Amino acid sequence: MKPAVCFALDVKHSRQMDKKRLLMILNDFKETINKRFHKDLLVPFAIRNGDELVGVIGNFSSAYPLIKYIYSQSCFHQCPFYSGIGIGELETDTTDVHTINGSAVLCAFTAREHLKEKKEKTKIWSENEDTTSFYIFAEALPFEPLNTLLGWILETKRNWTDKQKQVIHLIEQFPEWTYEKIGRHLGYKSPISTVSYLLKRAEYQKVKTTEASFTELLILYQALLNK
Repeated sequence: MKPAVCFALDVKHSRQMDKKRLLMILNDFKETINKRFHKDLLVPFAIRNGDELVGVIGNFSSAYPLIKYIYSQSCFHQCPFYSGIGIGELETDTTDVHTINGSAVLCAFTAREHLKEKKEKTKIWSENEDTTSFYIFAEALPFEPLNTLLGWILETKRNWTDKQKQVIHLIEQFPEWTYEKIGRHLGYKSPISTVSYLLKRAEYQKVKTTEASFTELLILYQALLNK
């Protein structure tokens, strides 16, 4: 048995989508995730039952980057998911998403069903049917702290303005750039003060600190499962 994080994604309102478009989006998701996270995958992402994607990673520190990627790509494709995330163990050696088993897999499907059934705790972070919703579940570990951290991060990001997103995109794409260079690049008359103001209003440093805390907690859980 191996410590694992399983992702079980189900397209929201898939019956209302054009089947060719749905399949194109799922194949694009599958290929890009498997390429980007190939070093972390215990079970590569694959399409299941026509409108689902399932995959398993073994490196818990990569869970948040994968969540972030799923969220950004779902926004880009305008294709929201119910995203169940299970933390536990993988008991099988197969890479077939139809036959994999273990507590991580079972927890991922349980988490996804909680989202789809709008269970009381999931409604706190998944009220919007037009965006991707995440819920994390585990049998032997405290999982609600993870949902609280992730829910606050995503809710804060959803409230970012276009100007805030522009500044943050440049900071993350070019970490060596100064506030002055970013502000001048965006054409601001007072580049340093404007960039600083936008970041403060976006609560950017709080988001980064919370993201780090989320990953730190996941790494701790992996260490506990390895004992």
